[in-house]
Amino acid sequence: MGEAFEQRGFSEEQVACLMAALSKLELSASSSKSGESEPEVTVHGTPLEDLCKEEVAKYKLHPLDLWDRLEKWTARNEIASGLDQFLLRHLGFFNVEPTSPGYMVRLRLPACQMRGDQMQALGDIAEEFGGGYAHVTTRGNIQIREIEPKDVLNVMTALTRAGLSCQGSGADSARNMTASPTAGFDREELLDLSPYTHRLSNLVLNTRELRALPRKFNISFDNGGSISAVSDSNDICFQATRIGEGASVDPGIYCRIGLGGISGHKDLTRSTGFICTPEQSVLAGFAMLHVFVEHADRTNRIKARLKYVLDKHGVDWFVDRTQEKLEELEAGFQLHALDESFDEPRPAIDRQGHIGFHQQSQDGAHYLGVALEMGRLSPEQMRTLGKVALLHGRNDIRLTVWQNVLIPHLPSAVLEEVKGLVEAQAMKTSATAFAAGAVACTGKMGCKLALAYTKENGTDLVRHLEQRFTLDQPINIHLTGCPNSCAQHYIGDIGLVGATLSDGGEGYFVVLGGGSDNDKGIGRPLCGPIAAGDVNGVVEQIVGKYLDRRCDGESFLEFVREVPDSDLIKLVDLPTLAA
Repeated sequence: MGEAFEQRGFSEEQVACLMAALSKLELSASSSKSGESEPEVTVHGTPLEDLCKEEVAKYKLHPLDLWDRLEKWTARNEIASGLDQFLLRHLGFFNVEPTSPGYMVRLRLPACQMRGDQMQALGDIAEEFGGGYAHVTTRGNIQIREIEPKDVLNVMTALTRAGLSCQGSGADSARNMTASPTAGFDREELLDLSPYTHRLSNLVLNTRELRALPRKFNISFDNGGSISAVSDSNDICFQATRIGEGASVDPGIYCRIGLGGISGHKDLTRSTGFICTPEQSVLAGFAMLHVFVEHADRTNRIKARLKYVLDKHGVDWFVDRTQEKLEELEAGFQLHALDESFDEPRPAIDRQGHIGFHQQSQDGAHYLGVALEMGRLSPEQMRTLGKVALLHGRNDIRLTVWQNVLIPHLPSAVLEEVKGLVEAQAMKTSATAFAAGAVACTGKMGCKLALAYTKENGTDLVRHLEQRFTLDQPINIHLTGCPNSCAQHYIGDIGLVGATLSDGGEGYFVVLGGGSDNDKGIGRPLCGPIAAGDVNGVVEQIVGKYLDRRCDGESFLEFVREVPDSDLIKLVDLPTLAA
């Protein structure tokens, strides 16, 4: 058995510790006193000795039982390491040394919603316990960095006092559940799905078995409105849709269910052919998570995501297991099979609807999309946004997957005042078509896995393009530091993923033509790895050729998708760059 553990990447010391634990628990392969073999110990059918080391760690100590260790680490100002730091990520704290000192804390903000007073509290936390800054993430969330080990419990206490949490925001958790940021005030939305997002998030947080999944899991609720939540890159997508006359259900608003999105593995959500009512989405998601827990691969973390359960068994099989689980849960309903031809077309998405002032569905009310540079916020900027929301916006703040902030419910009479308050803190109320659609993961400045400085390179790239071109429609640029694809490079108009050059320097692979929602598709490889210093020139050539050769009104995505694979490389002249 010891050899089996060694083959799975455990050190000799870890093997010795595990064998001792198994011996104490009388779970070794030796015969019992009666002369009969003990029943094989499994985790949802996987023998203990076949588990990957992370699964063994969770088997030995559930992440929710880590609190006594956390007290000791805090008292000693000791940072968690090894499998301990893996377990701690389930509680929201990440050891990111040596790339960034101390811990990073990632919040849990269901439906990407928070209050103005909470944003103010986060500004204080970032200033007192962090590095004096925060970032809005590509899941409509907030991260604060440079937290000393001695302050972990202080941060948790401060979050609790503000009515916030970081629980279940990392590692093998159902991560921050996203919803359309304009839920409840979008002029085009079919239905506000954010209440169901909150309910499912709370249900998961209060279910012990769902606090240590086989792998990370993403769930999104899309209200069918004007701003995308990029739901089709999630493991489960509940997409609001209007069903008209002639279907086998009453006309109305339902949730179309998609499964298995993981753009970093070149897969977007697959249609299940099933719908449920919005009210049923909570238990439907709950049941699907249980099916995932029972059937996902616990031996190979690369193959542990929902996509690979679907690859192995098929979507129909997964839906059948979900129907069985709903019956077991006494949910009182089953998912309903209905062809997508009965869905009315989704309203058009406004790709710059998250930036600037926009009218709401409520008369006389507006929301403001504040433009941030790669999602970065200072404590004073956070306090200012909170103040504006408190004074003028019903204390409501929304975050977007485009790494910016919305303040809704602003009366017409205060728009100029709000503009002045925001811009006085070096935040913008407008953005170019390049800046509005540019997103980047943390990159090498704060992530151990990153191979490039995405935020710095992205900021420089946007400024470079702004000086050379004026666009009449947006081009989304996604920069991600490694193949884990936190910034989802495969669904950007232009996608850049960090790479290491042959000389050890930083570089990028380039892909073109990805999209989501009505433009759903995976980007195609163009070139790479190219040096980080050549990125500006490469993207400038691509954009320049698009503007020179496009037909009237043709979008960048339409232009690129018409280019055959064999001709795609002709959009750049790499020898010119080398010279």
